[in-house]
Amino acid sequence: MKITSLLMIAVLLSACSDRGQSVTDFKDYESYLSLSQAVSSGPVNEELKFWSDRLKKNNDDASLIKLGALYSELFKETGLAEHIVLSDSLYKEAQKRNAEGLVEIYQALAANAISQHKFQDAKEYAEKALSLKDKKSASLLLLADVSLEIGDYARANQILRQFKNKRSFAYLIRKAKVKDHEGMLDSAIVCMEQAYHRVRGNKALSQWALSNLADMYGHAGRIEDSYAVYLNVLRNHPSDDYSLKGIAWIALSHDKKIKDAKRIVNTLAARNRMPELHLILAEIAHLEGNTLEKANQLKKFRSLASVPAYRPMYMKYLALLEAEEFNNASAAVSMAVEEINNRSTPQSFDLLAWGYYHQNKFKEAFEVATKHVENQTFEPEAFYHLGMIYHANGNHEKGDQYLKEALKCRFELGPSTTAKIAAAIESL
Repeated sequence: MKITSLLMIAVLLSACSDRGQSVTDFKDYESYLSLSQAVSSGPVNEELKFWSDRLKKNNDDASLIKLGALYSELFKETGLAEHIVLSDSLYKEAQKRNAEGLVEIYQALAANAISQHKFQDAKEYAEKALSLKDKKSASLLLLADVSLEIGDYARANQILRQFKNKRSFAYLIRKAKVKDHEGMLDSAIVCMEQAYHRVRGNKALSQWALSNLADMYGHAGRIEDSYAVYLNVLRNHPSDDYSLKGIAWIALSHDKKIKDAKRIVNTLAARNRMPELHLILAEIAHLEGNTLEKANQLKKFRSLASVPAYRPMYMKYLALLEAEEFNNASAAVSMAVEEINNRSTPQSFDLLAWGYYHQNKFKEAFEVATKHVENQTFEPEAFYHLGMIYHANGNHEKGDQYLKEALKCRFELGPSTTAKIAAAIESL
């Protein structure tokens, strides 16, 4: 549903306000930083050895499929792209041996493609799985996931309406995503909370649900709740880098504890698993006034994220950097077009409009933004871009309205972008 009133947008975004006192305490998470840099994946490695030995001995399909699943699991644990690339190759080898194809393999390849942000490939695999008419529910859920990622929200809703059990974990987590897209963050949180309560006995699924809840609480301005949930995840899974990264962002963006945030992120960066950590280190360097270190961290991120296996996952950030930091708006536009071909969401079109803005093609930016972005996303970053684009096209009143709405989400945007918006409001 499109919302055309900026007043309604203001109501929806009021939860983004991040007023409050410091919530993080270094003593709460210090022990998790002293863990070995090695990922706690002993059981997985033992299974890998068993199935690798069996494959060498028997060269059987079952071993290929099991190894594919294990390397996919290892990717989720480590974030290392080499693991999911290997997983894909094992699944595809198994698929070659089965002329008609196996539904489980198409489903696994679809899930892998979603993880890698190769959404058109994911759609093709999910539709092939569905065509085999076996394990149809799992294939439909994958199609719902892909539809949400590529901006086909009508199809995602149509698929979800087919499911009778509206209380299942599988249904609730996808309904949460739909609600979030529609700007109904409170409803999305309720869905995710219900999903978590459905799987509290399942360690892996409950950890996933809690991590997502922590993110959503942060976006809703519930910073204390977000922090508490991240700590809860770490108590049960001490090597969860994602939760530590979330705490680092709270320390930096909400508490303004630059030293604590830097210590967390440097620890995580040493594990070489998350290229985006260098973006946070660049933000920290900017706040410290260290221009050289900021440039160094941005270049590190660009180098890591530009590797073919990672590039689709980080296309958004690469495009933003080319436009904003590297003075290469034409590259940003090319990346945005590539991203639109992969997923034609409002956020992808926002990248294109922002690229045009940095090329000083203000009319083109306005046309894209008003047709494909405005009233179609509730992301504060998109509101910031809309504000600047409206100003560039002479509508200062509406530009200011969007900038002020974006400014309500200081925590999500971070200190540097918040400062840019505040400066723009003062000067424009």
